[in-house]
Amino acid sequence: MPKADTKHVKDLTLDRKNFRTLPQPNESAAIQAMLAVDSKHFWELMDSLLDDGYLLTENILVLAPDGAGGDHIVKEGNQRIGAIKLVLGLIQPNGFDIPEELRAKIESLSQERKASIERVPCAVYSSAESELVDRIVARTHGKGQKAGRSDWNAVATARHNRDKSGGTESGLDLLEKYLKNGTNLSNDQKAFWAGEYPLTVLNEALGKIAPRLGFANAPELVAAYPSKLAKSSYRVGLERMLYDIGAETLGFKHIRDSSIDFATDRYGFGPPQIPKAGTSAPAAKFAPSTPVKPKKKAAKPRALSFRDPKSVTKRLGAMTIRGNNRDKVETLRQEAVWLNLERTPIAFCFLLRSMFEISAKAYCHDHRADGLSMTKADGKPKTLAQALHGITKHLTKNNTDPDMTKKLHGAMAELSQPTGILSVTSMNQLVHSADFSVKPADISSLFNNVAPLLEAMNE
Repeated sequence: MPKADTKHVKDLTLDRKNFRTLPQPNESAAIQAMLAVDSKHFWELMDSLLDDGYLLTENILVLAPDGAGGDHIVKEGNQRIGAIKLVLGLIQPNGFDIPEELRAKIESLSQERKASIERVPCAVYSSAESELVDRIVARTHGKGQKAGRSDWNAVATARHNRDKSGGTESGLDLLEKYLKNGTNLSNDQKAFWAGEYPLTVLNEALGKIAPRLGFANAPELVAAYPSKLAKSSYRVGLERMLYDIGAETLGFKHIRDSSIDFATDRYGFGPPQIPKAGTSAPAAKFAPSTPVKPKKKAAKPRALSFRDPKSVTKRLGAMTIRGNNRDKVETLRQEAVWLNLERTPIAFCFLLRSMFEISAKAYCHDHRADGLSMTKADGKPKTLAQALHGITKHLTKNNTDPDMTKKLHGAMAELSQPTGILSVTSMNQLVHSADFSVKPADISSLFNNVAPLLEAMNE
């Protein structure tokens, strides 16, 4: 049974293995991780503590150490204790983006009020009761009021089920591997997705793509990532799918839409493959009644005409955006992929122009040491056409690289001519002119001319 006690906040240690987040190296990082998941609730909780003090009815659940000198770990109430430690300066607040109104309240807080929140009521459990504490914590989240405990989301629930109940959580396993090894996401996305991610969408997607990649089931696919997929184009597609689910541009409606094949059209995954010898795939999954006979040769993917709008979607879907300051370029790419080009040609061109402009700015910033800039010598901004000409010179090493010169010739020819449908001039007209418009067929036939430059700026 727990022992009721009132402890000084400085003697309590935040749980750095909170189920809401990945394990953290220290208390400051633990608070940053909680903020990444739900900053609104954390700051509301701090506001309530500053206004009303600590509610004595809200016990903190603490796990005592095995022996003397160990930490008293907070198992329930980490957000409260974290907020109090920031208010009292037990954790330096300098590295946190505390809202100005809360900073003002903290600075004006009286010594009497500070003293009133230094000690909190705790239910202290022995280390032998850790399993009991976990069960209590799992049942605790659900009050919903401003100063109450926030609900566990899908990630926290899955992490608890896996780590404490021994359950299988393939989606969570893959997500955590992706956050560690993925090559197409930012640090902010890593922090947020570690605690808030559409795992139910990922779990359903995994069930559909595992046989397409030659695995019997989702756990086998997860076990193979990333090392066994390192030399395969499937890793790129898998990481792009994980990104799109996190960014919520791939959801149940896309996965369950029988009129499209999201796995092939967007990520390049082929039809279900025959399981390799030694796998544990149930026969019914691949052959409902009779054994599947291996095919002599896999069918080649159907070629698409440049006039087919699907050729644009396919190329954009296969495009990988890399580099700093390109998060928005990736977002625009995702949105462009999901557009129906036949119905929204103008919207597509708006996104395309934005992709070129932001990519150009990022590329110039990357190579500013080589003299690239979006501004002229007199400080005036360059036009997009001027900036792209300078970037092309840099990419082709002033036309001395024959392969790159050949690769980018079509792009600059198309973007430079004033009357070209996808020229910089025409894209400007789409933005500013009340009459200028484009046809889907024109975009489809010309997009593949300009795509190589977009790809080269973001490799």
